[in-house]
Amino acid sequence: MRRDVTSLQVGKPTYQCAASGEVLSAGTPCVAAVRETPQSGFERVEFSMTAWLAGARPEGLVCWWKTIMPESEARKRLVLDDEAIEEVFDRLGEDLQPNRIAVRWLLAMILLRKKRLRHLRIEDRNGVETWLFSRRGEPEGAPATAVVHPLLDDEAISALSDELAAVVAFDA
Repeated sequence: MRRDVTSLQVGKPTYQCAASGEVLSAGTPCVAAVRETPQSGFERVEFSMTAWLAGARPEGLVCWWKTIMPESEARKRLVLDDEAIEEVFDRLGEDLQPNRIAVRWLLAMILLRKKRLRHLRIEDRNGVETWLFSRRGEPEGAPATAVVHPLLDDEAISALSDELAAVVAFDA
């Protein structure tokens, strides 16, 4: 049996109960529903739990689900694929600002985990710990990619990881 699947946009949360007009603030449990209307096709509406349990239903109900109102100001995270991560990694290659050295180090660890980089060795370059990597797909004998180890403690690495994760998501 073959099914064709299409994407359907039903709108963003309204933050208002369709039955009572009550404002549904972020974090509030509610019921989101999709209804079909003659004018606009499909429309998303929300109901407070009280209204839904009391029997409030929209005309043209297609489906519904229990949810929690999201943060209205929540930023959408940018999804970076492996090529985009490598591009950012490369752009930071010559930057000497400490925070950018730390970000490049973290990106190197992500690329290592994704097997886009292979660790070769660690060198001391003028008192600076430098890790050398080869890139996946590079010919044998290609110059190694050098990454300065920022020597961050666990707390700093965790904070940097959290900050980076708040801005971007990485393809698994």
